[in-house]
Amino acid sequence: MKIIETAELCTKILNEINKHIIGKNETLRQVMLSFLADGNILFEDYPGLAKTMICRSFATAIGCDFKRIQFTPDLLPQDLTGSEVYNQKTNDFEFKSGPVFADIILADEINRATPKTQSALLEAMAEYQVTVGGVTYQLTGSGKPFLVVATQNPLELEGTFALPEAQIDRFLSKIKIGYPSKEAEQLILTHRIQRKKKTFDVLQITERKTFWEMQRTIETVHVSEEIKEYIVDIVQHTRELPQVKVGASPRGSLDLMALTRANAVLHKRDYVIPQDVKELAIIALAHRIILEIGSWLGGTSTDILIEKILNEIKAPRKE
Repeated sequence: MKIIETAELCTKILNEINKHIIGKNETLRQVMLSFLADGNILFEDYPGLAKTMICRSFATAIGCDFKRIQFTPDLLPQDLTGSEVYNQKTNDFEFKSGPVFADIILADEINRATPKTQSALLEAMAEYQVTVGGVTYQLTGSGKPFLVVATQNPLELEGTFALPEAQIDRFLSKIKIGYPSKEAEQLILTHRIQRKKKTFDVLQITERKTFWEMQRTIETVHVSEEIKEYIVDIVQHTRELPQVKVGASPRGSLDLMALTRANAVLHKRDYVIPQDVKELAIIALAHRIILEIGSWLGGTSTDILIEKILNEIKAPRKE
């Protein structure tokens, strides 16, 4: 698929979802970029900010299967992956797939599940497969995407299990939604009155296979040596700051590059420019950085550190 065609389809998808998700244009654009870059998303924000609605709306618009999994402390790995069930007719065990066998998975309140259950999802995110009874089952293939969107509530501290660094690193982006403005929230109420029902209907814009082909488009985007050096300089600098205990991994460099290529496609370009890197560095890298305890207690945030790095490192002039 050509870049211009992909960009136009992305615009149609965003326009359709923007009709229903009010006042969050930039957030929706970041989600679109992450999906186009074939990456998993971590939402960390307060309840009631339409995280589930955003995920479901994108799944409908791009023509993909959608499953929502509510993570709780008693959730077991087989509740995600499925299990072998005895069939009395065949006198044998057969595999019954779980909810993870869908195109787009919403792992709601992921940090409420135990590490054992989280590890089952980690295999799916890392290897695009699950293993049950010694047999491996693929979650993706030609024409079939597999994307995980996870949410965690920053307010909820009791009864939660922190996500391990290895799992956090598997998320291509971490996106914050934030509260809507006063005007946007009033418009949300107006739209609710006008449609006369709680739910809204999102039109399907593409087919599953078409979207999979759109994801392949970013592989045609050129990344110059100067841009690659700029990305690596930023990532390596996250490992050198005194406030940082653990910096971003090489996967952070790869994911930032993937996002910049997707951003180029949305702008109908076949090449990445420094501005692409600057726009997306925070959502691609901030969640991969672990601060020293003193820096964290002192109010320093990883977002602020990324901004500082972007100000200190000179961007290449060549585009």
